This record gives sequence, C-alpha cells and structure tokens, in this order.
Amino acid sequence: MILYKYYNFESGKIALESERVGFRSPQHFNDPFEASLIEGKSHTGDLVKNIRDAVAILSLTRDPLNPLMWAHYGDEHKGFVIGYEVKDPFFQCEKSNLIPVQKGNIIYTKTKPFIKTSTVVTTNLCNTIEGLHNEGDLKSLELINHLFLNKDTIWSYEEEVRIVKRTYSAGMEMQEFFGNPYNRFQEPTEEISPGYCKIKIPGLKIYDYQVRIKEVYLGERNPILENRDQKNLDYLAKIQKKGRKIYSVSVDSKSWNLIKTQLSH
Repeated sequence: MILYKYYNFESGKIALESERVGFRSPQHFNDPFEASLIEGKSHTGDLVKNIRDAVAILSLTRDPLNPLMWAHYGDEHKGFVIGYEVKDPFFQCEKSNLIPVQKGNIIYTKTKPFIKTSTVVTTNLCNTIEGLHNEGDLKSLELINHLFLNKDTIWSYEEEVRIVKRTYSAGMEMQEFFGNPYNRFQEPTEEISPGYCKIKIPGLKIYDYQVRIKEVYLGERNPILENRDQKNLDYLAKIQKKGRKIYSVSVDSKSWNLIKTQLSH
C-alpha cells in the first residue's frame, strides 16, 4: 500500500536523496487544537502538555493530486509528493509505534469530542506513552487513539493517516531503546557561531531508517520541470534507476482537477 507526503522543493529533494522521513512533535503542528481533547483538573492539563513532548507524528495522505494540499504543503505547486510503501515494519510495528499506520486513520468530527479524566487516568496515559505501561491497559490505549486521531472536519480534505511514535521510553535504558532501528532519529541542527549550534526546525525528528519510495510527483511549477537541462534530466534518471515511478502534475483544462503524466527518460 502506498501513502503520500507533500514536500516543498528543498525538503523534497532531501527526502528523496536520504530516503528518510521526518516526524514532528504535535506542539509544533499548524493546528493549535492538536492533542487537546482531554479535560480535567489543572494537574491533568499539565500532564497532557507533557504528552506532547513524548511523541512524534508522521502525517501521510491517500491523495497525491489534491489541489489544496499542493497549495498548502507542496510549496505552491513547486514541490514534490513522495509515495511511500507503508507495508514495512517501520510503519506497521505495534511494538515500536504507539499508533501504527494500519490503525492511524484520522476521524473528522464537527463537534470536539472531549473526554473528562481524573489525574489517575491521565497519569496512566502518560505512563503508557512513556513506556511504563500495562499492555492490558485498554483505557490508556483508547485515550491515545482519542488524543491523536480526532480532528475538525475542516481538515477532512487532507485524508490523513498517521503514525505516532514515542521519542523515548522510561521503561528502557536509552541504549536499548535507540538500539531498535525503528526508534533512532536525529534533530537537524545548524551552526550559528563557532562551536554553537541550534535546532533548525523545532520538533522535527528525522528517523535513521530508510523507507522504500515507490512514486514521485513533481508539482506543476517544480523547477525541474520548468528547466529540463542536462543536470535536471540526470537527476530524474537517478530517481528512476531506483525503480520509482515519476509523474509530472498538471492542471486539467476541462475541470478543477490535477492530472498526472508518467515521465520516461
């Protein structure tokens, strides 16, 4: 099964060349309502805030030809959409993913589905997310799905599917946790002065595991399509050599739809 990720031009090239995907901490999402579906005492609210620091989320979509997605996430049609093969343990493993891809369908609702919880229930939820969980704690597992898989219907055009990972485990030694290839990630940094670096994009975690890319879509305004010089033709050939299908995206003259055309080299 293939699911898709929209990228701007520069990020898309990096993703293609590295074959790695980036997860984001939910407090850095563009939706401020993210993970805000639990109510309780003030202490409960503090625990929920901690939850956002303990996880990272990869958002994928079913549709590579969504005009709104291209405008919002595809660099105003200058970027890429990359199609990943998600029948891979990195995406599907229930041990290394709090929510694996096969259980990550977003539920869109018109009414915000609050759940009132006690401090005890929310503490158990935090313990589950941080790896101090009871495998039989169905209530915590239910709350995890409730927290991360509900969104307002205004976002339904995204047709989102998520994978949610914990970024550490309080129940494991660090060496053991990061010894699992599905858990290791880097936070890209940049040097701002000699010996001093800062994180480039807050909340971004690039996982070390290389994932299989099946399809690549170049937006209507992608510079590679607009300037097919030898350098860009060689770049496309390099992508195709790895067995990936490449499509150009264009505007359908007879409708409001985008259409794809497979490129051959």
